[in-house]
Amino acid sequence: MTEEQHTYSRSERHSAKRTKTSVRGPQWFMRWPLGGRIAFVTVAVLLVAVLAAAATDILLTRDTIHSGVRVGALDLGGMDRTEAAATIDAYIVERAATPVRLVVGDDSWDVSAESIGLSVDATGLADAAHAVGRGRFVDAAFDRVRAVVSGVDIPFELDCDQTALDALIEGVNTSIAQPARDAAVQVEGATVTRVAAADGLGVDPEQARSAIPAAFLSEDRTAVVELTALKPAIDAERAEDAYQSALAMVSAPLQLYYGDKEWTVEPATIGGWIDFRSVDGSAGPVLEAYIASEEVSATILPLVAEVGKPAKDATFSVSNGTVTIVPAEDGLAADTEDLATKLQVVLTGGQERRAELTMRRVEAELTTEEAKGLGIVERISTFTTEFSSSNKPRVNNIHTLADALDGTLVAPGETFSFNGTVGERTAAKGYQEAPAIVNGKLVPQLGGGICQVNTTLFNAVFFSGLPVVERVNHSQYISHYPKGRDATVSWGGPDFKFKNDTPNWILVAAGYTNSSVTISIYGTDPGYKVTYETGPWTNLTDPPVREIKDPTLPVGTRVIDERGVSGRTIVVTRVVTKGGAEVRRDSFKSVYRPTQEVVRVGTKAVAVPSSPTTTTP
Repeated sequence: MTEEQHTYSRSERHSAKRTKTSVRGPQWFMRWPLGGRIAFVTVAVLLVAVLAAAATDILLTRDTIHSGVRVGALDLGGMDRTEAAATIDAYIVERAATPVRLVVGDDSWDVSAESIGLSVDATGLADAAHAVGRGRFVDAAFDRVRAVVSGVDIPFELDCDQTALDALIEGVNTSIAQPARDAAVQVEGATVTRVAAADGLGVDPEQARSAIPAAFLSEDRTAVVELTALKPAIDAERAEDAYQSALAMVSAPLQLYYGDKEWTVEPATIGGWIDFRSVDGSAGPVLEAYIASEEVSATILPLVAEVGKPAKDATFSVSNGTVTIVPAEDGLAADTEDLATKLQVVLTGGQERRAELTMRRVEAELTTEEAKGLGIVERISTFTTEFSSSNKPRVNNIHTLADALDGTLVAPGETFSFNGTVGERTAAKGYQEAPAIVNGKLVPQLGGGICQVNTTLFNAVFFSGLPVVERVNHSQYISHYPKGRDATVSWGGPDFKFKNDTPNWILVAAGYTNSSVTISIYGTDPGYKVTYETGPWTNLTDPPVREIKDPTLPVGTRVIDERGVSGRTIVVTRVVTKGGAEVRRDSFKSVYRPTQEVVRVGTKAVAVPSSPTTTTP
């Protein structure tokens, strides 16, 4: 090889090497037409510029909300989160200041923001606005560009007290809606009929829950809620089985038996036992016919009373200050719940309509053991008052009332009320008309004589040391009662009350003869010692006198028709001690009004005999 050739070869190789390097460059770009390459470069430059601008914007506005970001109608661009939250709060305060109008058909209601607990999470909305244009760089840049170009809207979400809102909607429905009517079955005697279902009309709760809060943000401040059809939960198909069951139940009489006793129950009576309820089925609620034990009880218990017996509570028997417990007795009664379950099968099974009566033991309300635990073991106090046996209606009332009071139990801490315990005194309870003091006068009244029993009770409580809660004296002084220790009662008027402040129960026992009534307090002696002092009569007032002219009486004659009673006041002080320490001190003040005295005054003139004429012979 020559020198010239050698040089050429190196040059050639060098040229080839340059050509190869050129091919490894942006071949895809160089192959584009010149116009395309220019457009590409332009877009790339613009994109870099936009991204650079976005990056700069992100950097410069890192603490504020980007321009173009709105929450509802509020433009929050340029605000920091605290300012944005305050703006949202102020806006809602303004919008909530006046009620909105809820319109349903032809009816409307004013709804205040307070009534539905309207509120807004201003901080949360401000945070959501601030989050626009933040996050991954590319996404943030895109969101910021979108905010500048078209804006970004964040929904204005309001919160409500859902319970209050639902109550409002329910109230609207109650006033204007027509509830859907489920298909039903009606039984009258032994006749069974179907009752068709019917659609209702009411407010759609979901629409109302959305429309009412939104009205506070709207321009017209009105929430229009349409009435929609309300479908019944049970249609005719879902009620058909109940109809067929009811037909089967009243299809024939029923035979009940217990031992050698038998009773026939007619279909019309069975019809009164049938009731209906909604139960869950495989495809929704269905109507079910069943035998109601309560209705069975109302019919069967009187019918089969001959094979049962009522339970007897434990009671207390007292004699000469000694108290004993009369044991309770269990009763026997028809188990109507078990019978109702049994009848459900018997009356729909299509077989023999015959069922055995199931009996169950009935425990007394107050068992012997419970009575032993009441702590009624001794007499605490007793008091007796006497009365005339000649007034038969009054004696009857005293005996009737004592019977009603006898055996009364007062729980620890309970306050006894005379009227509340005895009830109204009526002829149906055996009370008769007898003299009683009414407005200061003695007049015939149904239940006359009750104050004799109440005064006796008050004195028994007085000497027991128990707290007296309410006591009223008679309007006029009655001399056969202890001075200042009488007590009156009337239905709808004065009452007598005392409190059991002991830790055990108290028994009020009452006994009587034809001329006396005795009331005793039994329990566990609390250890009270009672002393008392009766003060002097004060404020003595003569009775007013009314004179009636009587032309049948000679002049100067005075006949008292109604004797008056002087007015007076007296105070009885009771001191209750225990272990030498004073427990309570009571002052029972009695103010008796004077009662009028009625006097007939004679006005008949009396002829004066003339003096005899004396003559001298």
